[in-house]
Amino acid sequence: MLNLPTSFRKPTSQAIHVVAVPLAFLAFVLIYRPFNLAEQLQLGRFSFGVNLTLIACIIFGSMLLMRTVFHFVRNRIDRLTYYFWCLLEITISALFAALYVWLMARCADPYFMVVARVYGWLFPILIFPYVITAMALFLVDRYRMPVAEPEEDQKMRFYDERKNLKLVVTAASVLYIAAKENYVQVVYLDGERVRDYLVRASMRSIEGLCEENGLKRCHRSYYLNPRHVKTLRREKEGVIVAELQTTDHEVPVTKRYYDALIERL
Repeated sequence: MLNLPTSFRKPTSQAIHVVAVPLAFLAFVLIYRPFNLAEQLQLGRFSFGVNLTLIACIIFGSMLLMRTVFHFVRNRIDRLTYYFWCLLEITISALFAALYVWLMARCADPYFMVVARVYGWLFPILIFPYVITAMALFLVDRYRMPVAEPEEDQKMRFYDERKNLKLVVTAASVLYIAAKENYVQVVYLDGERVRDYLVRASMRSIEGLCEENGLKRCHRSYYLNPRHVKTLRREKEGVIVAELQTTDHEVPVTKRYYDALIERL
């Protein structure tokens, strides 16, 4: 499976998506009036413009709900799954929009006939902002500035869940970071010796710190410093392992993060 580019997982990208899709829908329908929507959306006591705005708000709410869920599972989603996720978002939007049309029109048609009709004009309109935003994010990911290697004396400061400073080490000396229940284990070089330190914190709380200092996620429970990787090997069972230089430590690498790690080696 192809990894989903980093730019797709950023909260700012999700926020832009949530706002851009309903706005693009609203603007497109107002300008082009496709599928005879000016007549179809004369619902109840409201005018076409009011009903169109309310449907755009329904799309916004659907996008907000789905992208909030996406934020919590973003690291488990590959590129193919993301495409299905987008189709699911459009489907959810169509279900809610069809419910609004069905209730406002008070028609005798079954609800799912209205769903099919609404999906028929909603999908072709929404697919354009989806494709455009996806292309923009692919370009951003392709041409983004490479992450600078940390300076030899650049410091990483680790705080516990109460924001108390617990450990300061140079970024270059960190070998890897592992999740240990309610703690993160920082494994680093102190001269020739390998030391480790447990900080009561979550992996999510140190994501930004690791990315800023050149560490890459290689597993759901591990961050790895690419500069200390000697070899990547695949075991007979298909498990990928990163062997570190100057130590006998090995770190597991999952397929989801393999391609991104290879780019940094």
